Formats: sequence, C-alpha cells, structure tokens
Amino acid sequence: MGLEMLSDNPSSGMERGLLVERFIGNFSSQFFMKDFVYINVKYRSGGQLKSHPADLLFVLDDECIVVSVKGTDGQQKSEEKLKLWLKKKTRDGSQAAKVGIQRLQIPFSAENLWGERKDFQPGSLKARCGICVLECAQEPFNAIDFEISQPECAVPIHVLSANDLLNATLWLGSVWDVFQYFDKRATIRTSFTGINGERFPVAYYVLKAHEFSGYASADSEELGAQFQLHMLDNLGKYSERDRLSRYVNSIIHALHTRHPELESFVPREFCRDIEPAEGRTAYLKMAAMLNRLPSSNKAYIGRQLHDMLIGLKGTGKCGCVAHKRLYEETVFVFCGFSKMSRTERIRNMNTLVEAALLKYSVSEALGIAIDADDEATGYDLRWVRGTPVATFELARIAEAVFGRTMETSIANPFGEARPYTPPEEPLER
Repeated sequence: MGLEMLSDNPSSGMERGLLVERFIGNFSSQFFMKDFVYINVKYRSGGQLKSHPADLLFVLDDECIVVSVKGTDGQQKSEEKLKLWLKKKTRDGSQAAKVGIQRLQIPFSAENLWGERKDFQPGSLKARCGICVLECAQEPFNAIDFEISQPECAVPIHVLSANDLLNATLWLGSVWDVFQYFDKRATIRTSFTGINGERFPVAYYVLKAHEFSGYASADSEELGAQFQLHMLDNLGKYSERDRLSRYVNSIIHALHTRHPELESFVPREFCRDIEPAEGRTAYLKMAAMLNRLPSSNKAYIGRQLHDMLIGLKGTGKCGCVAHKRLYEETVFVFCGFSKMSRTERIRNMNTLVEAALLKYSVSEALGIAIDADDEATGYDLRWVRGTPVATFELARIAEAVFGRTMETSIANPFGEARPYTPPEEPLER
C-alpha cells in the first residue's frame, strides 16, 4: 500500500506552499482525520498575523501533535548528498516542531479540513509529541539510512517520510489510534536510522496487540511478510469495515451542514437549544466526538445500525442502539424510527437519551435520530449534559430498551464483537 504524494519526476521541483497543500490534500481524503488536522496556523505578533512554526496540528481534545513539513528543492542528488540534505532537513524540521510546541503558550488560530477556523487560547493545548515530515520525491519508497540528529525537546519528536506518515494514519484508521501509536512509538524512537521504514513498526503494532515490547528483536523481513499476508487475507474485511464505518461518517458529515429549515421541525420545547448558523460550536463538538471513535468502534456501530434500520423499515416501530466506551463518560444513543414525523422523532429521541443517561450512570449523551424508511431525510441530533430525574417511567423505559444487565463487548479491528473479560488481578502473596 502506498500513497505517492508528488510527481514521478523529481527534477520538476515544488514550492513549499504547494508541497504542504498536496500533503494536506492527502489527509483530506482520510475522512477520520478531517475534524482533527488543523492547517493555516497563525499567531499575532506586534499587531500582525504571522505564520506559526507548525505546518499542521493534529488536535484531540486538549492535546496535540505538532507537525513540521520539509520538502526537497527538486534537484537530483547523489546518494551521499541526499543523505546530507535529509540530515540537515531533519534537524531544521525538528527545530521547527520544537518552536511550534513552545508557541502553544501564545494565542493562535487554525483551520480544520472542513474549512472551519478555531481560536486557541494560550496553553489550551498540550503537546503529546512532534513530527518532522520529510518529503523525498527522489526516493519516496525505498528505505534511506542516515544519522538522525535533533535538538533536545521536552516531548519526543518523530521523523517520518511524507508517504510513511500518510500510510501509517491510513493503516491505523482513527485519530485516537494515531495518538496511541505515536505515544507507544516514542519507546523505540531512537532505534530508527532514516526514513521510509515505517511499515515495520506499523506491522508490529497491528499484529502484536498494539505495543512495542519485543520490537527490537523482531525480524523486519519476516514482519513485513506477515503484515503483507495479513492485509491480503483480510482485504475483504477491511473493505467491509470501511463500508460499515460510513454509517457514522455520514452522520459526522451532516453535522457540518446546518439544515436550512431547522426551526420548522424542532419541538418547541427544544428551540432554545438551537445554535445560530454562524456559531455552531456544539454541533462541531458533536462531530468531533463521533469522528474520534476508533475505526473498530465505528464499524461495530455501523453493523448494529444496518441491522436495526433494515428491521425497522416500514414497520411503524422504533429501535435504539447505545454505545459507551468502557473508560469514557459519554454514551452515544442511535435511534431509528419508522412512520414518524421528524418533530416526534426528536421528542422520542430525547426520552431515549435520558433513559440511556440513567441506565449507564453518566452525565453526557449524544442522541442521533434516523428515519428508517428514508435515510436520505437526514439526521437529528441532541447533545444532553446533566443527570435526568429518575422517575419510575424513565427507569421502566431504560430497562425495557437497554435491558436489566449491561454486557461489555470488545471489538476486533473489523468491528466484530466478543464479550469483554477484565484481566485478572494478581494474587497477593
């Protein structure tokens, strides 16, 4: 698997602005990153708007990864000169990432890949790591070994080729997994001597339960062969995972587009919660909440939604699927309705959301109402925070819809679930 960013002609040259544009374009094609990749990072100095040292920011909640992109001058180089050039750009890019991390302490603004601009207050983001990205059109795929020399920094700064970073995010499948991967990769960061070799740590991470404890002694060639076989054997499953994930991705997409006649069908008692078109912060937070889910969770939800909506179509009934990650405090409530007006769907969804809050003992829920008869109608969403009044009727609904007991499941990378068994505590001696 490979994403070639640039022209096959390495002598064609590329200005820095165009390089970053193309890099961003490839991230735009990875839907799960669109809410979390920020570009056009600007800060104010002396009353003027200036470019931030960071070319990109990956942002997840109040944490971020600072990315600096360094491109070639387009000139063909000898092997020796190419390695010297890469060594220099590694140090330059790492320094830019380091300065970008330091400047998180001043106010700045940036734009996500939906084109929505956001202001960040000083210290509102904490850097998990930095990434120095090297574009090398002369040798975009084959491994290049050279000495990696970097300035000292308070957090790890990784060095990857452009293709390796794009492919790694594609293989990992979600922004949550990207952050987890680079956290764990920090433990083996100093073992790398060059670029275009990321397929080996990614293969180890995917095949060996998402950690690197035995990576140093692993056989790279054997690892690569195993991963290639894994991808070939599971190509159909990965395709099905992506198809099922589109159920959640289509909801995320809808959240970035306000319905032009929203006020006409929202129940009167909820009209006070409608945000103006120019200030839709809650909707964008809802989109990010859904888009941050791991691909395995998206596929699992998509499989449940597919079965629920097929079963409900034309019946005049309603159904509900709740999803709560084990160590998180938000429950997602997906509600399907047949032969019901949009206003009534929203009203009934709110009741189901409150029942889920009660059942799961949390104080935050995101409800999504779907027309089972015509999915093209769109989605209605309601974000509820707080603890509902535990009336007898609400408790009855919670038990009837979500059951008396809750089963915890764990999904494999393809969204196929099995019962979760907590690890056993070691016996005290």
